[in-house]
Amino acid sequence: MLIGARTIKTGLAVAASLFICKVFNIEPASFAAITAVVNMQPSVSKSLTNAWEQIGVHLLAVTFSLIIGLLFGTNPLFIGAMAVFLILLCNWIGWSNGIVMGIVSIIFILDSPRETFLINASSRSLSIFVGLGVALLINRILAPPKYKSKFLSTLPSLVLLTSNYFLDSLRTFIHAGDLSYYEKPDPQEQNNLLEEVTILYDHAREEMTYEDNPPFIERLLEICRGFIERGESINQMTAQRVNRRRESYSPAELEAITAEFQGIIEILSVGYEKLAGLISSLHLGISDKKSPGFHQEDIVYWELFDQAIDEWNRKVSGVFYLRALMEVSVVATELRWANRRTITLLNMINKQTKKRVGK
Repeated sequence: MLIGARTIKTGLAVAASLFICKVFNIEPASFAAITAVVNMQPSVSKSLTNAWEQIGVHLLAVTFSLIIGLLFGTNPLFIGAMAVFLILLCNWIGWSNGIVMGIVSIIFILDSPRETFLINASSRSLSIFVGLGVALLINRILAPPKYKSKFLSTLPSLVLLTSNYFLDSLRTFIHAGDLSYYEKPDPQEQNNLLEEVTILYDHAREEMTYEDNPPFIERLLEICRGFIERGESINQMTAQRVNRRRESYSPAELEAITAEFQGIIEILSVGYEKLAGLISSLHLGISDKKSPGFHQEDIVYWELFDQAIDEWNRKVSGVFYLRALMEVSVVATELRWANRRTITLLNMINKQTKKRVGK
């Protein structure tokens, strides 16, 4: 099992916090260690943002806890009431990330003996700042994670792998009449990469800027997921189609395909080529960050496809042909989905390029 940088940094932060508290006699040292762990965030900027929130929430918690403790003493009801008050106040200010540590501060302070109340409150407050400082220092100095650059460098590979999987599923369905046996491929590699890239994106979100075009990235991840799911569906239908033909036809009959159905297959082939061209332009647009130009859906192509379906439907009948018609319709739907989504992405690149040039 590999140990990540964040895991090592968290261990170092805990050890350093406990060591500093021991050297300077700051108690409780465990509070400093807990604070360091909480603030060891996935990225430097997030750790910094949360740290400032933790400091602000802690100051609020200390101030109000001191007032309550000095005026009314320590009591479970007061601790619960202070926790509710802090939650409402932090949500109103917008410091929701530090609520948990703030409540812990309240509990630590108001649970102190009244005769040593101020001493305990000061010591425990100081331990918070030790933990925050250690977490920030270690996270900034020791191998700060760069999720954005890793995500952006991995994203083109995901688009290439998933789009090729979808195109392969289309091509195999189109040429399934030449197959006597077919075992659908396992998309595990595509799913693993999609999961990896999605996790990277979750960590890299806060580093994204307007220039990175987050809406485009989210659409891109959506189409990659669709390529896998819809490609797997087409592969399943291809396997069923090959098995059905093998079980229903003799070897001589397998070679015979009606002219009408052959026409539909040829139109699907044209659609495949059109989609392959669009996806190729998308790859170039992503890698070169240049506009591939404005694209529109080819309405004429889909009208020809509908006419071919109507002509075939008029000349054939029976359950066997109905099932084939349903499969072709599903594949055509998936093809059209991929066309529309790819065109949308291409036009988003075109729009973003024009905005960049216009600045």
